[in-house]
Amino acid sequence: MTEVRGPRAGESWHQPGMNSHAGGGPVVLSWRDVQAGAADVHDGHNVVFHEFAHQLDGESGSVEGAPALERRSGYLAWARVLGAEYQALIDDLRNQRPTVLGPYAASSPAEFFAVVTEAFFEKSLELKARHPEMYRLLADFYRQDPAMLRTAPAR
Repeated sequence: MTEVRGPRAGESWHQPGMNSHAGGGPVVLSWRDVQAGAADVHDGHNVVFHEFAHQLDGESGSVEGAPALERRSGYLAWARVLGAEYQALIDDLRNQRPTVLGPYAASSPAEFFAVVTEAFFEKSLELKARHPEMYRLLADFYRQDPAMLRTAPAR
């Protein structure tokens, strides 16, 4: 445990030469930000999801917004859909249109993937409604459908 003053919520470190079998490196999280992310599970901000998305992204060999996918053919759809969504976000922000994701997601494709991951788990209904094709790719990748859980009737 280290205490560092500064505006860091979390960090995902990647060590050169490490692959998904050996682990990508440590994840450093601010406990205060972990608690804040868990306090409101629908605000779209969760440092744990965000930093672990960076770890998954790094499993492909570099951190560029495309994690290691099961099939090589999956990269075509991933690049087409997420690339178009990333550009659309930049355009929406330039034109001051409301977005599900916010400006930090537009800082790089890697941050886009991490922020989209947060939204996938915490703003699933809104993400699915506004970005259905991207939501489907994420649901396939994560093998989960959090929007379905939010709309399921209580028993």
